[in-house]
Amino acid sequence: MSASPSYLAAFLRHPNNGMALLAAGCAAIFASIPYGWEGMALVGVVALGIEVLAALAIPDLPSFRAAVDRTQAGRMREQRRASLLAELDEQGGQGGKAVRQTYEQMRSRVLALMRTAAQAGGSLSVHDVEKLDDLCVDYLGMSALHLSLGQRKEGLGEDALLKRIAALQTQIKNNALSDEEERQLRAAQSEYTEAAERARRMAVRRSVLEATLVSMPDKLEELYQLVMASPYAKDMGSKIEDSLSRLRIAEEVAAEFDDSELDAIESPLTRGDSRTKANATLGQISRQQAARRVGAIKQ
Repeated sequence: MSASPSYLAAFLRHPNNGMALLAAGCAAIFASIPYGWEGMALVGVVALGIEVLAALAIPDLPSFRAAVDRTQAGRMREQRRASLLAELDEQGGQGGKAVRQTYEQMRSRVLALMRTAAQAGGSLSVHDVEKLDDLCVDYLGMSALHLSLGQRKEGLGEDALLKRIAALQTQIKNNALSDEEERQLRAAQSEYTEAAERARRMAVRRSVLEATLVSMPDKLEELYQLVMASPYAKDMGSKIEDSLSRLRIAEEVAAEFDDSELDAIESPLTRGDSRTKANATLGQISRQQAARRVGAIKQ
């Protein structure tokens, strides 16, 4: 949840509070018939006092706060769902259609479980099913990220980067280099080393991401069949929590894909980033060495 909700504002906007104020207003009007303005003022003062006491006590109740948090979580879930679906529609392609189809099937399972949880007698609660709905939204987010990664231009692979690092190391060992040339070569080597490490990390994270995307629909289907086979079984909520705890890695993987690393995996030969500068540095050093050799020959 991005921000803590205002529990006082939630209390003031609550429908029950509005009904209480409306009832107090009606009581004040009826009291004014036999007692005039004094009766209306008395009822108004009593109602105001009750409202103040309620505003001081109710927002701090754990049950009230839990209800407010749940309402805000549901609102944010729907906003995120709509945003991700719109993003998938914009990306289009067969990948987006396949993700949408898988999501619709997962969503239908969640709605069926929601109807089951609404029936009395089972240990499955609506709150438990909402966790599965969060899983569906997480699947959309992870899928959108995976499609975005697939659409990016791939840069040099790790093997190609390691070959360039080896070539730079060979050049650095040349005793004929000046201090400035050695400094530039070491700077280029540092850039390629960072690029190789970044490519390695991204490859590992992408593998984990793909594995998570495969397991999420299967895990939800497994939970659906488990609940439908024994809808009145005990400890159903704990079973759902145990299954979801194994998929929490999805959120960690998504958090690790920051924009700087996503931009860095694009081609270093087509962008004006530091690795392009490293290539330019290599060319500059080569030209300087060639000029020195020509000068030595002339002498």
